[in-house]
Amino acid sequence: MNKRYLICFLITTGISINATAGQLIKSTDYGEKWPFTVKEGVLDCPDGQTVIFISGDKKYAANGAAKSRGYAAIESIWRDDPSMLKMQKEIAKSENKTLQQIQKEMGPMPKVNIGPIINAGIKLCN
Repeated sequence: MNKRYLICFLITTGISINATAGQLIKSTDYGEKWPFTVKEGVLDCPDGQTVIFISGDKKYAANGAAKSRGYAAIESIWRDDPSMLKMQKEIAKSENKTLQQIQKEMGPMPKVNIGPIINAGIKLCN
């Protein structure tokens, strides 16, 4: 098949030469550093700068470029940092307060670092 016919075939079928299949990532790959509440998903970079995490039938924005393109907010599956919860429980006990009181005083719960996931996605972009 010569190049002209191949290009016409790709255009008419909608196949992209630069399309990526993504990379399956799992909580077992990251251990306690896994930042999500779901056990696994596909990390992808569909256009060279947009990093997305796919879980089930939902595509989540893992970086700012993906967020600006309207992908779902990742916060709904972004895991709270368990070390912070442990610290809050210790503070509540030492100050004779409830955990809820301490959490209200401290504000939103910090999340597990998502940086390694974004970095892995950026590598897919290159």
